[in-house]
Amino acid sequence: MIEPSVHPDTYIHIRILMGMVTSLALARLLTGLARFVQHPGRIRVHWIHIGWVFFLLLAVLRFWWFEYTLSNVSAWNFGRYIFVTGFAALHFFLATMLFPDDMSEFDGYQGYMEARRGWFFSLVAALLIIDLMDTLLKGQQYYAQLAFGFPWADIVLITGALLATRLASKAYNIIYLGACLASQVLWVVFRTAQM
Repeated sequence: MIEPSVHPDTYIHIRILMGMVTSLALARLLTGLARFVQHPGRIRVHWIHIGWVFFLLLAVLRFWWFEYTLSNVSAWNFGRYIFVTGFAALHFFLATMLFPDDMSEFDGYQGYMEARRGWFFSLVAALLIIDLMDTLLKGQQYYAQLAFGFPWADIVLITGALLATRLASKAYNIIYLGACLASQVLWVVFRTAQM
């Protein structure tokens, strides 16, 4: 069977949809943060929750900035299109987990995060797994430029997220959050230094 040729602007077309979905995630996070300024005291702020908001803000910004390397992928098909669109959507799902539509059944974000721990950390694990797969999709040359610890650091963070779905430990959550934030910052610093 002969493969139909892919138009050179295919990635631009795909990037527009990824941008729209990513914008929804970013808007959800920024609107949620703005709500704390608009209505202080209405819902109790929890600093660990805010830490996860900053982790996801960094993840969304990093995702959008580094997805330009997908422009080097010449063989686009529907499967790859669904994959990168799903990756963008995963950021949005996490943003809605961090800032749900209704908090009336919870006593602030601490209680909410504890009640939704399994869902939240499962989505974090999925995000990290998809990120690892996305890195491989970008090609051997891109993979070869990554830090020495890749993919081991990602595997440790994925395992940590899966453990966090079961552990109701504040200390573990703090340590894991610190590791996730540090990995985002280090990844951005390392990759931008290579540009």
